[in-house]
Amino acid sequence: MLSAFGVAAMCIFRVPGFDGRVYFHLGETVILTSALLLGGRGGAFVGGISSALADVILGAPVWAPFSFVIHGAEGFIAGRFSSGKGGKRDMLAMAAGCAVMVVGYACAVALLYGKEVVPLEIFGDTMQALLGIASSYPLSRFLVRRFPQMTGRS
Repeated sequence: MLSAFGVAAMCIFRVPGFDGRVYFHLGETVILTSALLLGGRGGAFVGGISSALADVILGAPVWAPFSFVIHGAEGFIAGRFSSGKGGKRDMLAMAAGCAVMVVGYACAVALLYGKEVVPLEIFGDTMQALLGIASSYPLSRFLVRRFPQMTGRS
């Protein structure tokens, strides 16, 4: 179900970037929340599946393999190194996962469009990551308090 929310967050809540081929979305919130709730494997699954599927649905299948690996790695790292209990460790784990996402997409954009657009990609992905961290931390804390059975960290 969280993967479906991730697809919706990426398909519905998105803003196109340069040339309409790159976009800013709210999927980070779902990926990071999933990672905090479910741990590394769950975060990787939700991140990889939802982002690749969203790319295919949005007509950008060339991005699907990149997104599968990059967002999957982001979710895995954030989930693997977080405690899922809140605090500094969770924030650092999300930041590490997001750093992997920013670097991964910078490399992918350089490969697909050339290095001249990398600074714009880094800026957009950094803003997306900050919004994701700022929204997923309180959301995950709320969900853990309200629905403690929702956690399934692995």
